[in-house]
Formats: sequence, structure tokens, C-alpha cells
Amino acid sequence: MRLRKKPVPLYFQLEKVLRKRILSGKYKPDQMLPTENELCQEFGVSRTTVRQALLSLEGDDLIRREQGRGTFVSFRKGAPARFRLYGAVDDLFYLGSQTRLHLASKRLIKTPARIAKDMGLPPKEKTYLFQGIRFLRKGEKAFFQAYVPKDIGKDIPLKGEDRPLLIEKIEEKSLERIKRGRQITTVALADKKLARIMGVKEGSPLLVIKRIYISKNGRPLEVAVTHFPGHLHQGVVELVRVGP
Repeated sequence: MRLRKKPVPLYFQLEKVLRKRILSGKYKPDQMLPTENELCQEFGVSRTTVRQALLSLEGDDLIRREQGRGTFVSFRKGAPARFRLYGAVDDLFYLGSQTRLHLASKRLIKTPARIAKDMGLPPKEKTYLFQGIRFLRKGEKAFFQAYVPKDIGKDIPLKGEDRPLLIEKIEEKSLERIKRGRQITTVALADKKLARIMGVKEGSPLLVIKRIYISKNGRPLEVAVTHFPGHLHQGVVELVRVGP
């Protein structure tokens, strides 16, 4: 089947088709998916479009990539259900702009396995880790971490004026624009280190927000992980049925 250009991006159309095949059982658990070239030919899309669709499915743990082997179905019926909300990337920028970020450290590290997967990097690849404090309203503090590809991170100075968003500096240095983002929200308890940094009691509930910023070319430019005081946030989701 050939995908047609619509207001809905091609990668999202492709992701929807592949997601349906996985959830319906057409693609069985542990079955190898068609190659990128085969998907390009079947749907009449570019390799970049295919990679964007696969990245979204991988982010939802529906597929897994095995180096040197291919891409396989991970989904199994009975696994915990997940849902996704779609909005504008500008919304993520706006939320960050309402705070002030102070970067305290920058170092080149071996990328943690989970972050490397988010960024589509090979095992043992190094990235720059930026750490600091995001100052919220009413004097509250959040602990900020950002993983940036080493070819971009090396050009971003640690010193300088506090800024609301690191991603703006990343866009400036990489000469790439953020096209889309993915936000994953989880919860955690403050350990001794986080309690000291954030000024909360040890064992306090925290809201952990991970944001993956992806360029127009499909490259993840930053994975930002922020620990917020749990009492500051209340999530409200409004769901609307589409269609008759």
C-alpha cells in the first residue's frame, strides 16, 4: 500500500499501520519486521520516514532493534497498556521557558543503555551529560540532566548566563531544528542525593519527566530528564472521541 501526503505526517501514517499490524497479531511476538528498504518499497516513503516511525514504536516498547540481526516485535498481549498524547513541540518549549535553568556540570560519559536506545546510538557510544538545577516558581527546585551527542555537546559552553532552555543552544550549535518530541512521565522517590539537591525530604515523591527532542532529519538531539517535586504537579488530560 502507498501512503499519501496528507495533513498527517507520513511517518505517523506509517507508524499507525505498523502499530495496527503488531497489536492485531499480524506481526507475531519476536517476529522479525520487514527491513527498512522493504518498508520503503511497500509504502513508497523515504528511509528517514521509516526510521521516524520505527523510533516511535521502539519508544513504546512495541519493537526492539538487535544490532546485526534486525528489528523484532516486542509486544505481547497482556502487557501493561500505554497511551500517547500528541501536541505541539512549541508547548514543550513554552513550559520550559517559564523556568530558569542553571547548568552546574558538563562531562563526557559512556551513555547509559536506556538513553542510548532513546537516541538511537550504538552501545558504549559517549555523549555529553549536562547537569544542573531548574528553578521553578515559589523558589522550588528541580534536578535537570541532559544527554547531548558528543559532536554537538563539545561546542556548548558550560559557563554563561542562565537560560530557560538548553535545547535552544543545541539548535544553534547543530544548525538543526527540532521537529518533534516525545515526553515520558514516571514517578520516583527522592534518594539522599536528590533530597539534598532539591531541598526536599528523603523519600518524598518526585515526578520524573523525560523528553526526547528529535530534529527534522529524524536525529535525537537531546534527551532531557528532570526530577520535579511531586506536590507541584497535577496532570489533567481531556480526551475527545474523533468521528461519529
